Amino acid sequence: MKKAIALLSSGIDSPVAAQIMKEKGLEIIGLHMDSRPFTDSRQISKTKRLCSKLGIKKLYIARHGLAMSEIIRNINRRFTCIVCRRLMFRTAERLAEKEKADFIITGENLGQVASQTLDNLAINDRATGMIILRPLLCYDKQEIVNMAKEIGTYEISIEPPGCCRLVPKNPATKSTIEQIEKEEARAGVSNLVDNIVIEKAVIGGAQD
Repeated sequence: MKKAIALLSSGIDSPVAAQIMKEKGLEIIGLHMDSRPFTDSRQISKTKRLCSKLGIKKLYIARHGLAMSEIIRNINRRFTCIVCRRLMFRTAERLAEKEKADFIITGENLGQVASQTLDNLAINDRATGMIILRPLLCYDKQEIVNMAKEIGTYEISIEPPGCCRLVPKNPATKSTIEQIEKEEARAGVSNLVDNIVIEKAVIGGAQD
């Protein structure tokens, strides 16, 4: 059976994306980005509950917040979401090497947020050599909500806390690879990703 690393937030979209690909026959390994202090620890416990609901038996937590603290001190904040997403993909690639996974799965939806415009999706893809599966790409939000309700994840996903506080007031909806690579070089992203700690989580346990 082919394996995939599913980038799992505690929100609505990514659990639905993981479930769709699980139903297609992939073995799903969850990866949650712990972005504290920009998010709440309850997002971790929510993600564990979502994994339990979906029957995902393996979940990893990446300590992402420290790297993002360094990044936002050094880049043009308009590009935060793009640099953040590319960092997630590099982290997922590291885990994929360990788990011998073939794909990365995301809950990205075209145009839903700034990092998910066509221009920025193309730039995000260039952060990794792995195939990125986006099963929700052309669904609208209500369709995704309906699917979340059908699989039983919606009520968990809408519990507080809400969105990440890293999102800038005026995020870039269009960028070039040259701009992004320049910003990443200023922040030393290649070194940061090597130092991100990825730990296996206990699903259903109390550890956060």
